[in-house]
Amino acid sequence: MVRASTTRFTVTKALPTAEATEIAKFLVEEIILKHGAPREMISERGRSFLSKLVKDINQLCQTSHLLTTAYHPQTNGLTERFNKTLADMLSMYVDVEQRNWDTILPFVTFTYNSAKQDTTGFSPFFLVHGRDIVTPLDVIFPHDTENHADNYVQQLITRAEEARQLAKLHILDAQAVDKRRYDERHRPVNYNVGDLVWVFTPVRKVGLSEKLLRRYFGPYRITRRLYDVTYEVQSIEVTSRRQSKKDIVHVLRLKPYCDPKKQLDDAGAHRIPRRPVTRSQTRSQRDADSS
Repeated sequence: MVRASTTRFTVTKALPTAEATEIAKFLVEEIILKHGAPREMISERGRSFLSKLVKDINQLCQTSHLLTTAYHPQTNGLTERFNKTLADMLSMYVDVEQRNWDTILPFVTFTYNSAKQDTTGFSPFFLVHGRDIVTPLDVIFPHDTENHADNYVQQLITRAEEARQLAKLHILDAQAVDKRRYDERHRPVNYNVGDLVWVFTPVRKVGLSEKLLRRYFGPYRITRRLYDVTYEVQSIEVTSRRQSKKDIVHVLRLKPYCDPKKQLDDAGAHRIPRRPVTRSQTRSQRDADSS
């Protein structure tokens, strides 16, 4: 699935596998040959997107390939939000055994591209082609717009460009509203190079409850600050065979590291008395704390 950030126009196709050859074939046949090579492309850090084949295609088309940070879908929130919308739409028409979703996918995509978007104010098809999509219903009940051939092309170009510029303004307004809501409840967190942190890394194991598994691993050391919300970390557990691999993570996956041994030592300083505590001892301790 590929989605344009400005127009919201979406291209989908059911692939037999997620191998690099299938991804590359989809990019060439469905995107580059039909819509042209994109200037920028953002994707997850899947093995297929990091393959040499996809890198060669991007280099040949001079496409800048940006990668999301692991376990942080908000980096590519526009695509992640559409995935949920697509799943909701497919669930309305898929059969009980869920085996016909690939045949329904083109029709659902057509419906999405022809629907007006709340953010842009236009349908994705209109922003790409400069006109509304012609449906079978429009053919049955034709509407004569009285457009002459000599000025139709110029009107089409002008209308499409005006719609795209207006859509960009609507997107900026929506982003400003979202940012204002986020800033109201967000507390900035900063780390310095050399700080030790825990890193959120969800894992799944067969036969074990996911809710009871560890979610944070470490300690990791901050080796570099790339942006305000992105850090490069490296595990301090270095084996004799190889050095630990560095990773780029979002700040939301980090939290300050506290040595468990030190926490146990601090807890041991406040030992529970073995003998029963009397009322007079409690009163004496309370008077000592107040003084």
